[in-house]
Amino acid sequence: MQSAVIMKIISLQSSFTTSEYEISQFVINNPDAVITNTITALAKKINTSEASINRFCKKVGYKGFNSFKIALAQSNVQMDQISNEQPIDETNLLEYTAQDYKKMIMNTCAMLDEKTINDAASMIILSRKIFILSIYTTSFVAAEFAFKLRQLGLDVTNLKEPLEVQLFLENMNSDSLLITLVPSIISKDIIPLLTNAKKKNVNVLLISGNDSPKINDLVDVKIITPDHIMASNPLVLTNSLMQNFVIDTIYATLLRENRSLRQKKLSSDTIIDSFQSADSSIYDW
Repeated sequence: MQSAVIMKIISLQSSFTTSEYEISQFVINNPDAVITNTITALAKKINTSEASINRFCKKVGYKGFNSFKIALAQSNVQMDQISNEQPIDETNLLEYTAQDYKKMIMNTCAMLDEKTINDAASMIILSRKIFILSIYTTSFVAAEFAFKLRQLGLDVTNLKEPLEVQLFLENMNSDSLLITLVPSIISKDIIPLLTNAKKKNVNVLLISGNDSPKINDLVDVKIITPDHIMASNPLVLTNSLMQNFVIDTIYATLLRENRSLRQKKLSSDTIIDSFQSADSSIYDW
């Protein structure tokens, strides 16, 4: 498995310009050369400019070449540590699955950045009405996210197919937020739906397993998660793991930044706990 930073670059390749693609190929194939060279030396090796390298680093989520190089080095060290760990016995399903979880969470973390998470949290707070579109397997994650947001007193509606969104779009405006939680942006009707939402000035937060330059102008905040097919055992691992990590990180940001929301969450938990205690009493003998 590639390091987390390399996986992030691979996931964004469809949105690269020709120059950015050439830089990405050099980084993917020569990560050690990137880590050990200055930006000037690297520009000569790739036959590009220092400005192009800095733009590439910013496009993949870093402040510049130095922060990108540090992240790449740290990511490589983490992968080396995993590689140097005692080999997992594939017949031990507990350890084998746990190792897959660890790798995929690391990759998800590498594909996120603090600004994007903060922007997503701000959009949620500032929205009068929140709609969450999910399809196929993402419906489970979306249902939990909607429940957790309702615990904070937010107005949330679950939509399980694009047709529902088209109907609800008539009542959406610039005060509305559409959270599109989908396995892929090329899923049926997703791009036309986002196009219509943009026409109505609806704020859009996209959480998807792949990226495309076609949606850059259609969404306000975009979060791309690694796909489970990158795992060692893709037949078992679910994309819900990475999606839940993203929504929990956004949720943690909401609670960290807003004392009022933390209090609402505590009050909601108290009510839930009281109901659970009441129900469990019938089993006491």
